[in-house]
Amino acid sequence: MNHPFKQLHTLIQNENFEPLFAWGLRMAITATVPIIWGVSNNRLQDASWITLVAECLCWVELKGSFAQRVRVLVGGAILTFLFTALGSTTSNSLWLSVPAMILVGIISGLFKNLGDRGAGLSVGVLVLFIISNAYQPLDQKAMWERLQLVAIGGAWTTFVGLFASLLTPAQRPYRRSIALIWRATSNLANAVLQGWDGKVARSNIRELYLKEKEVRSMLDNSFHFFETMAHQAKKEDSIRFQLAQLRKVAALVSANIVTISEELEEVRIKEIPTELRTKVHDALRALQQSIERMSAFVVTLKGEEELLIRSRLTRLTRMIVLLKDQKTHFDNTNHSPISRIILLLERSQKLMERGLEQLETMGEDRPVFKSYSLMQTLWVLHPRYLFQNIKMLFNFKSNNARYGLRSALAAGFALFLYQWFHINHGYWLPFTVMIVMQPYFNATWKKAIDRVVGTLTGGLVGGLLIRLPAAMYAKELMLFLCFLFMVYFIRKRYSIAVFFITVSLVLLFDVEESFNPMLIGIRAACTVSGAILAIIAGFTLLPTWDRYSLPTLFAEAVYGNYEYFLATLFVAKRPISWTRNKRNAESKNSNAFDSFTRYTEEPGKSDKKRVIAFFQLLNHNVRITRELTNINLEFEHESYIAEEYTESKETIEQCKEWFEKSLTLLQSLHPELSVLLTSNKNTQQVISGLSKEQQRYASKLLIELKALHGDISTYANMSTQVTY
Repeated sequence: MNHPFKQLHTLIQNENFEPLFAWGLRMAITATVPIIWGVSNNRLQDASWITLVAECLCWVELKGSFAQRVRVLVGGAILTFLFTALGSTTSNSLWLSVPAMILVGIISGLFKNLGDRGAGLSVGVLVLFIISNAYQPLDQKAMWERLQLVAIGGAWTTFVGLFASLLTPAQRPYRRSIALIWRATSNLANAVLQGWDGKVARSNIRELYLKEKEVRSMLDNSFHFFETMAHQAKKEDSIRFQLAQLRKVAALVSANIVTISEELEEVRIKEIPTELRTKVHDALRALQQSIERMSAFVVTLKGEEELLIRSRLTRLTRMIVLLKDQKTHFDNTNHSPISRIILLLERSQKLMERGLEQLETMGEDRPVFKSYSLMQTLWVLHPRYLFQNIKMLFNFKSNNARYGLRSALAAGFALFLYQWFHINHGYWLPFTVMIVMQPYFNATWKKAIDRVVGTLTGGLVGGLLIRLPAAMYAKELMLFLCFLFMVYFIRKRYSIAVFFITVSLVLLFDVEESFNPMLIGIRAACTVSGAILAIIAGFTLLPTWDRYSLPTLFAEAVYGNYEYFLATLFVAKRPISWTRNKRNAESKNSNAFDSFTRYTEEPGKSDKKRVIAFFQLLNHNVRITRELTNINLEFEHESYIAEEYTESKETIEQCKEWFEKSLTLLQSLHPELSVLLTSNKNTQQVISGLSKEQQRYASKLLIELKALHGDISTYANMSTQVTY
């Protein structure tokens, strides 16, 4: 009975974290209003250009602060104008169009250097160039009128985007990025407690790592848009200072949960009485629920959410007390890890209470229009931001440069084919190539299938819809819904998003009264051909195979841990921003893990021995990062007391020695390591000492390093016997 209401509540909650519906609504309003204007004033051709620009720019998701949104919208409007001019200028010559297509393809690939927003902008410039190149203006007057319409479309989209942004609280995007960290941490905690109720199986290593990786992804995303770290934020700017501190709290809580998962691995669950095991589960569940409510409160700041989280924290306190009372019933084997888990639960609880205090200190989050003065608004378009983005864009050392060249050459060939053979509406061919083409072959294959399925089904349904009798503005209403749902599903299910995109295009042609049933078949044929061409190009044209890049990425991950190790234990003074070293090491681990996943999915028969070897190597490296994080967490805590230094010094020196042995073996995979190792060779240990717990973590670190070295030696011997 309450099931529909529960689903509605879930949709509303998800919208708070990821406003896909609001994004889709912005797309629908921005793209539909010009069509209604065109129908009312009998200027559908003019309206189609405005709608096209609006739709292209609306594919850019408005993330980040108000200043960042202004720069994205204004920059996007300028880019659509320039690429429309380029496409229109070269449209009268095949031999100008093909080089221009290659240039646009390379730039579109490089746009991925700018992240999600750059990917959205690349779609915009692609569509405007290809469409304007396909429809040659009759004369200079027609050319000028087209550019005016494109400028109007850019201005209209910018106005709608800024109007929507002005009404939102100024710091909500920042708070939302932090709330997503808390939500990912809640998912991690839920994975950790799985199996402790005796009803389901415990989460395996891969499941836990993927949840940990999700937390790291949310942290990286937050830093991408809001770069100021906790120690860099100024107390004078109370709101930003408190939010930076709150983000650090979220990161520390997630690190505590990872440590809890490690301690749980040492507990012999079958030897624990059911009653005690249930109490462990209840304590972990109370922590997970507290974090879940924390994520909702951070994004909404509603009073009822604060009451819920405080009640959950109270329950967590009770569960910890009950667990302490039962601690004496644990045997000697399980006593130490359970005691450590209780301590970590208490620390997480205190961190969350500190987070609530920071939100209270932050005060009211005012709307954007009350937070920005005229000078602040003008300052967001300062040229230095343009230079920063240009520097990021033209980073030719990234994989995106290779991907951009590959997709550009394939798209240039596709454009040559359709113009040389005069294929009617053949511009779908290069457009499909560019959309389907991905940096890696397996991703291209999956996207090609989704694109073809969505196009064929969308064309069929769209063709049926236009044959139904429709009342006035019914088609415009269906267009509105298509615009809404294509955005909503673009992240959830790409094939469904393509379905709505295709239906919208069929309806748009019909609204313009230029629909021809043959267009559905032409679009389908071009989509299938473009997808096949993209797959062939991905396989043969400058392909990126992880079977070759994985060893290098793994070597970089090991060196990232080595840098993290030196920054933790070989410094005269503890770095304030130790979490930066942690994120750097984890990001390199993540790159290697992603490469490993793609390697196992690449076409051709994989070497099982090599797959198993790399899986073990990656596991060792991840555990090394965790042990280093555990050592840093103890430094962070106020109860840190250094013990006798002699034993820990010997352990740390051995860790350094085994690190360097492993890196020496890896030099054949990554020659630059020899230079990097030489630069760190004279590093002297000057850390004052380690606590009892830190010495335990250092001993575990040494064990992992020895195991890592042994597996690297095995892999090196395997590589000399087997070649790709």
